[in-house]
Amino acid sequence: MDIISTWKAVLGELELSISPVYFPTWIKPLSIASLERIGEDQQLVTIICPSSYHQSMVAQRYQGQILRSLERVCGINTEIAYIIGKDPTISVIQQPSPLFDEPKPHERRGDGSHNLNPRLTFETYVVGGSNNFAYAAAQGAAKSPGTRHNPLFIYGGVGLGKTHLMQAIGHAIYKDHPDWNIMYISAETFGSDLIASLQNKKTAAFKKKYRAPNVLLIDDIQFIAGKEYTQEEFFHTFNDLYMSERQIVLTSDRPPQEIQKIEERLSSRFMGGLMVDIQSPDFETRVAILAQKCDTLKLNIPTEAISLIAERTTTNIRELEGALQGILTKALPSGGEITSDIVREYFGAEKERRSSRIRPNSVINKTAQYFSFKPAELTGPSRKAPLIAARHTAMYILYNDLEIPYEQVGRLFGGRDHTTAIHAVEKITERIKKDPAMAKIIADIKHDL
Repeated sequence: MDIISTWKAVLGELELSISPVYFPTWIKPLSIASLERIGEDQQLVTIICPSSYHQSMVAQRYQGQILRSLERVCGINTEIAYIIGKDPTISVIQQPSPLFDEPKPHERRGDGSHNLNPRLTFETYVVGGSNNFAYAAAQGAAKSPGTRHNPLFIYGGVGLGKTHLMQAIGHAIYKDHPDWNIMYISAETFGSDLIASLQNKKTAAFKKKYRAPNVLLIDDIQFIAGKEYTQEEFFHTFNDLYMSERQIVLTSDRPPQEIQKIEERLSSRFMGGLMVDIQSPDFETRVAILAQKCDTLKLNIPTEAISLIAERTTTNIRELEGALQGILTKALPSGGEITSDIVREYFGAEKERRSSRIRPNSVINKTAQYFSFKPAELTGPSRKAPLIAARHTAMYILYNDLEIPYEQVGRLFGGRDHTTAIHAVEKITERIKKDPAMAKIIADIKHDL
């Protein structure tokens, strides 16, 4: 048998043994590059895969079936090798099926629609040390949609600019492809629409809607965790878009492997593209963000006041912008002029309000929840390393943000000595300086409060 006949026979066998849901996604795009003898009773078959991600999935899930089928068809022991690329004879080996083969993005035409925020573009995105890699990756995805970084998975804490960067990708792609459809949604919206389609018996319309865009941007994908049917439908939506080389961009508050109660097959797909994180902005980036915001609002604020705001607001961009708006409101009675004194007054009053509003038990409860412990474990006697890290974090927030004295902090944790609280605060303070991830943890817990 020649190569073409051999592969046709193998495909025929595999189509009978592999689910019709997965066959067109993973097996049909494969082709055979060469078949050569490497011994008296041994052959090497080289299979072409369209991407490295596709190759890893085939090797992991279907290599055994492919190998057995090749050996049955050829009647000889077989080894498999993979290469990435396109086979010039693929149109002969695999006749395209109108049911499964989607046109490539450049062949697809839409009505040129998008639902993006006009303010969230690359031009208005401030780049610094905390986000420069994510920014470069986003630009790469925008220049080569569907091929270069697909999917692109952006993760980081709340209020760090993930949504801005995601929508900037959409705007840049739309500028180059004004006839494409670009859809931005939250994961919660995807789930809600799916439930509504089930209730109204309109699942076909749902699938058509979410598998039509040239670019799909989904925010907060972690919210599909634990929702089995939503994950099932998103899995098929993802595959449909990915296999037809349409760009997928996802954001989350944590990397895929840390999202609990999410199916492994989804997690592996998320990790199959490029994953980039955004950290809390450093001082220089915070100053640049404030300066840009002031320029947009046509505000004339002294450099000293801007620096003071940047020093006092260290967690995320959303809090930074909120502080600026609060200071503007505070300055209105005195003519709207913002000075360093007004900035200091605002932060003093804000800290007092925060301290009076948040109860110590809330800090302990939220910290325990973040680290997946029970509150009683944080205040109990255990000295397991992960538990100590969570306990120290709660002590740091109680002392640093609620200004609770060391003695009282110690008493809140099972009557511990004040020196324990001092050690905890010093430990976390040092970690924040060296480890951006620690700053993110503090910011996330404070956001939940």
